[in-house]
Amino acid sequence: MKLSVVVVDIHNDAFARNLWYLCELPRLANAVAADIIHLSFPVPIRRATLNRPVVVSLHDLYPYDEPDNFGFPKVYFNRVFLQQCLGEVDLVTCVSETTLSRLNTRFPAVAKKKGVVVYNCVNIKSSRHSYSVITDRPFFLMVAQHRANKNITMALRVFGELLKRERIDRRTLLLLLGNHGPETTTIKSVIEREALGDSVKLIDGVSDEELIWLYKSCDILLAPSFMEGFGLPIVEGLLCGSRVVCSDIPTFREVGGEACYYFDLYSDKGSSGLATAICDALTKPKRKAEDLERFSLEEIARNLMTVYFGLQENSIEETNRGETVALHPAGS
Repeated sequence: MKLSVVVVDIHNDAFARNLWYLCELPRLANAVAADIIHLSFPVPIRRATLNRPVVVSLHDLYPYDEPDNFGFPKVYFNRVFLQQCLGEVDLVTCVSETTLSRLNTRFPAVAKKKGVVVYNCVNIKSSRHSYSVITDRPFFLMVAQHRANKNITMALRVFGELLKRERIDRRTLLLLLGNHGPETTTIKSVIEREALGDSVKLIDGVSDEELIWLYKSCDILLAPSFMEGFGLPIVEGLLCGSRVVCSDIPTFREVGGEACYYFDLYSDKGSSGLATAICDALTKPKRKAEDLERFSLEEIARNLMTVYFGLQENSIEETNRGETVALHPAGS
């Protein structure tokens, strides 16, 4: 099978991107004679202008579940675009059972008729890179954008308390890797208030090789999120052999299984539950993760090909019989 990459020029602003999907995507699909269109995230489209099956990947329902990630009034536009896209596409591939469940809660008709689960592909290559920012200091790692659902401020407070009480090596560094966002100001304020300037390092991004080294070399990979659609850092970390401490939320249980050290976000213990989980994990060997092949390139490719072939068959049947046939509807 031959792969062709077509580069298109789209201005880097939301209005221009949405307009491109509405007006230019149909022209491009016709020009390359596409059999199927797969959108990597929800965008406004007009199905009638595309004339072939359309799939969209749904990573989460943050416009409803985490509105603070978008701010006002942007969140309302995102809700409108999400609803419009879900109504127009032929199939919604949810990146986890948890995301499908959230879709079923918010849009049950869409979930039943169009929802299927196809996990994100997580492909980790071997690397011998040595990361120069970390030298002889032990370190914890968080891979997270600066958004409220990531619960970064709790991690900072707990980390500071562990240092003060000498429950961890006083030289330990917390490396926070992720793009700045709505919570950046708050994060920096907590670092200053807790006097963590010498113990916390904020980094926007690293190469794939550097990231793999960080996963392999960290003492703890922290993920205290309130809500996630998938949990990519957890899967990446487990593939690299990280010792993972994370919140006990459905998504993380789904992808992490018994390989992670979990803490209850909503117990009476509060942040002390995270502190206990960290100290417990540090005294035990890293756990062996199982069933990670479900996230492999080969497995995801097989799943997507099943989706695509099914859509093509349904499209042909629909054309021949003039009726709609649902592809493996959720709950069937």
